[in-house]
Amino acid sequence: MYMISYFKNADESLYLAESKDGYSWKERNNGKPVFASSVGTKNMRDPFLYQDKGGLFHLVWTDGWGSRSIGYACSSNLTDWSDEKLIPVMEHMPVTQNTWAPEIYYDTTQAAYRIVWSSTVEEGPRNHRIWSVTTTDFNTFSEAKLFFDPGYNVIDANVTDLGDCYFMLYKDERHYDDEGAACKAIRSCYLDKEASDRPNVRDISELLTFHMTEGPTLYNVDRDGKREWIMLVDRFRADIYDAYRSYDLRDWELINDRMELPSAVKHATVIKIDEETELGVWG
Repeated sequence: MYMISYFKNADESLYLAESKDGYSWKERNNGKPVFASSVGTKNMRDPFLYQDKGGLFHLVWTDGWGSRSIGYACSSNLTDWSDEKLIPVMEHMPVTQNTWAPEIYYDTTQAAYRIVWSSTVEEGPRNHRIWSVTTTDFNTFSEAKLFFDPGYNVIDANVTDLGDCYFMLYKDERHYDDEGAACKAIRSCYLDKEASDRPNVRDISELLTFHMTEGPTLYNVDRDGKREWIMLVDRFRADIYDAYRSYDLRDWELINDRMELPSAVKHATVIKIDEETELGVWG
């Protein structure tokens, strides 16, 4: 089963929806939020859900526009939440302007979970790079280090393990939010697997999506004997959520007419969950 986590502009809390096929989505909890932040700014933007090998769900989120920490909580059933806290990933760097869109993946070279996010670590206009920490228990964390720096403004990193390497989607954040901008869309690249906090980057793509898109998430669906890669992105100026499909992670086609997403989705992320997981039930 697939689970999509997201927030809404009208309510910066955690919303969930589920799908059996990765295309048709049903909201959980009757379309109401399933969890709200009570720490930091008490705002929850860009929620990212990750299920570890033991079945426990870890949730991280953006703690408002200007926080130097990220939010965290965990759950065994997506109903009852515990260990809610702020992780002060950039508090030791007071010039940091923000910590946006944290996501988690398992770094096999470090035998640890890696959290990646975007921060501007300078005064003046925002000029983001991707930073990261590692942890084995979500209680102690390594010192934040620069993870990805292509030499220009980037946000919204999403990392997928392909076995022999990692595949990363990210937003090219150069220029202003106007329709004539040259960038402001999604690119991809490959990260070599190596024991480093700043992996070697190769094969950065051209822009893959319409302009004014952000918050990419990637998952795969096996249909008719073929593996389909699905990328969802928020075309934020047009208030449209776009769905793209690829069979090789290079050529992408728009499939909005086949995707049935919940309404008012913002910065969604999709994961496959263990079918044996016992999820909570709402009234």
